[in-house]
Amino acid sequence: MKYFVFIFFGIITSFQLLAIDPVGKIAKANAAKERAEEALRNGDFEKVVEHYTYLLDSLGYESPQAELNRAHAYFQLKDTVNAFDAYRRVSDVNNNQLKSKAMLQMGNLSEMQKEYESALSFFKEALKADPTNNKARYNYELLKKKMKEQEKQNQDQNQDQNQDNKDQQEQDQENKDQQNKENKDSENQQKDENQEKSQEDKESEEQQQKDDAEQQDGEQSEKDKGKEQEEQKQQEQKEGEEKKEGEEQEMKPSTKQKLQEMNISEEKAQMILEALKNKESQYFQQLRKKATKKQDSGKPDW
Repeated sequence: MKYFVFIFFGIITSFQLLAIDPVGKIAKANAAKERAEEALRNGDFEKVVEHYTYLLDSLGYESPQAELNRAHAYFQLKDTVNAFDAYRRVSDVNNNQLKSKAMLQMGNLSEMQKEYESALSFFKEALKADPTNNKARYNYELLKKKMKEQEKQNQDQNQDQNQDNKDQQEQDQENKDQQNKENKDSENQQKDENQEKSQEDKESEEQQQKDDAEQQDGEQSEKDKGKEQEEQKQQEQKEGEEKKEGEEQEMKPSTKQKLQEMNISEEKAQMILEALKNKESQYFQQLRKKATKKQDSGKPDW
């Protein structure tokens, strides 16, 4: 349980008037003090702040106790800024008990703002000012224990977070490796398919070339066969003609036989042949001479 110190009642021991008006100033101060105490009893902390502000600021009274009471009223109104400033002003006084109480409340405000290091320092200063302030001691020990537990919890959380991060990194690496493996397998499969396709294309091309070669060979073979058949046919025709000529030659009587039948020797036949050739030559020469003579224009050309 957290202890907060609120001292609204006490004897204001040192009112110092800024001007010498003992009757008027004291009367106004007492009236303001009474109104502040009445507002406190009614739980009207806004009036408490109002009356103490009039007392301290307007009338110019100096009273650490009144300043501490106004700081407590700010605290109740959750006006932490003005409350902290008011406690800070009290912490500068020479009264160690009031200083310790102000430091205790400054530590409480700091802890509420989760400023644990500052709060621990204020609790420590409160104990230095008044070692008998058990509330400051309790809050100091409680906050110190809380900070250790928080530190341990943070360490555990960091370890858990680090472990989670490590596990996540391992999982990510595993997923990455799996993805890389799948990509590699896919690439290898695609590569194999491409190789198979390339091999099939190559085999198809080779088969096409083979078919074309066979077709060309077949066409050439048919051509050669036709040529051979044509040559064979010509050869057979030639042989037939030669055979026919041979047969005709066999059927015709030879020149020698004819000469014998005519009772003419070969030498005489040769002489007769030469004489015929000479006559034929002379005849052609006479024809050429007649052709070179100019034709008479008055005569017909026959």
